Amino acid sequence: MNVNTQRVRKALVDLARRAIDTEPLTNDDFREICESVLVSKMYYDMDVGKNRYINPVTKQLIVSENIVDGKIMLYDNGEKTDLVMKYTYYYNDIEYVHAYIEFRPGIKKSDLDLLMYQFMADQIFIIVSRQNLRVMLDFEEAYDDRTCIPNSRHLKNKYARVTKHYPKEDICVIFLNLQNFKYLNEIIGMQGGDEALVKYAVTLHSFIEDEDECACRVGGDNFALFVKKENMERTLKFLEAVKLDDLPHLKGREYALSAWIGISPSADCEAPIELRLEHASIACSLGKQRFKKKIMVYNSELANNFKHGREIVAMFHPAAKNHEFHPFFQPKVNMLTGELIGFEALCRWIHDGKFIYPDQFIPVLDRQGLIHDLDMTILNETCIAIKKWLDMGLEPPRVSVNISRKNLFIPNIEEEIIGIILRNGIDTKHLEVEITESAKEEEFDRLIDFLAKLKNQGLRISIDDFGTGYSSLSLINNINADIVKIDKSFVSSMLNDRKAAVLIETIIQIAKRLDMDIIAEGVEIADEGKALIKLGCVNAQGYYYSKPVDFETTTKLIREHGFKPIQ
Repeated sequence: MNVNTQRVRKALVDLARRAIDTEPLTNDDFREICESVLVSKMYYDMDVGKNRYINPVTKQLIVSENIVDGKIMLYDNGEKTDLVMKYTYYYNDIEYVHAYIEFRPGIKKSDLDLLMYQFMADQIFIIVSRQNLRVMLDFEEAYDDRTCIPNSRHLKNKYARVTKHYPKEDICVIFLNLQNFKYLNEIIGMQGGDEALVKYAVTLHSFIEDEDECACRVGGDNFALFVKKENMERTLKFLEAVKLDDLPHLKGREYALSAWIGISPSADCEAPIELRLEHASIACSLGKQRFKKKIMVYNSELANNFKHGREIVAMFHPAAKNHEFHPFFQPKVNMLTGELIGFEALCRWIHDGKFIYPDQFIPVLDRQGLIHDLDMTILNETCIAIKKWLDMGLEPPRVSVNISRKNLFIPNIEEEIIGIILRNGIDTKHLEVEITESAKEEEFDRLIDFLAKLKNQGLRISIDDFGTGYSSLSLINNINADIVKIDKSFVSSMLNDRKAAVLIETIIQIAKRLDMDIIAEGVEIADEGKALIKLGCVNAQGYYYSKPVDFETTTKLIREHGFKPIQ
């Protein structure tokens, strides 16, 4: 059989050039060379069943457009063959892939230039391997490794291509954070959670039918997409609840995943896609953490809100180091005698001589996981103040400090609290810990253990906002607390609401039977004080006596010893 070797070489060079200069090779690219050397079929095998480059969306192997019986088909003219040549390739002496060339009917092995075909098989395998490597690297760059849907890089590139011929002002960018995905993980386990994540991603990707739109996984349980403004209503309706079924770990049950949604609207179109994604993410985050709204649209007010939060977080640690956080002290008073019986330390932030009020920074620090640092800072500053009073020869009444429930699961938190007190050279008898009763059942046992450890160190324990939490009666039954604080919401309504008055009376009776002290917070007028005294509560704090005041004013109150009794 006569085969023009020079023609084969030229065809291989052309094939190699196309592999470098064009889109991924297709079956048609191998037609010329196969027909010129009397080849009816050419393919090679791989372990495609386990290959990670099978796209869950298309169910196709990413490196080839034609898979037949697990073989990557390069060319097939459909003719039956009698002769097959097999070429084996090795990696580290391990046989890992085979190239196959099948010849047209009637061709015999003795007719072939075996060296030329070996050369052709080797060169084509090198070309295809390089091509596949390029395709796989492109896939790695553009697609998420867990779900195999596009990643944010792919989305950004596609946005740039689409907006070259489609108006930006008609495109909305959406950021998604799955709701309660942690809960789903707890129900069906991490493996089941991964299956659900992939199913959600594939479903989201499949929903996008318009070629000028795109959805991607950003990371974790976060996704992003851009859609035409005309398709927004349909998209948001779909995102209300994406149904997941046929998952092994759900055992035949159907589960619907919804998401927190942030939107960079079409009005935000002048921003580059990176900034639009950030804007949508900000809206999503604020909707979830601050406003508790499922869908939030980014605007200038939201931007200022977010900027303020970032500034607060950036300022916090330097401010704590510079002692900008101050305890302001609100007096606790025996209403019958006017005697000063204690103080509650409340946080105030003074920066460059100006007040930053608690509602401006405490919610921000709480969301950012910094409430522990703030609590420990105020505890330390309170201890410093008590030590100053003692050094001045004054004997201040006990000062209560608030400890957030967010601190409960901080490792060795009890030791940290006691350490701060002792390092400041004061005795635990000077302090009282106020903690709001737990609103969550899973915190309850830990709260009881936490308070018991502090009480064993000599700290008095006060249950703040009593009657508003998870299980008030269980709490006072299981811990040996010293004080019950009647929540100000009951006090403010007791004069006009019989139920509030009955609840207060019940709390007072229970506390007395358990040998606990009682104090009412939020007393603002004398009539409230008189009503409380009549019900059996003689201790109070509130604006009727004083708002929280600074160290110097508090020092004067300590020296003056008391207030005018309520008659």
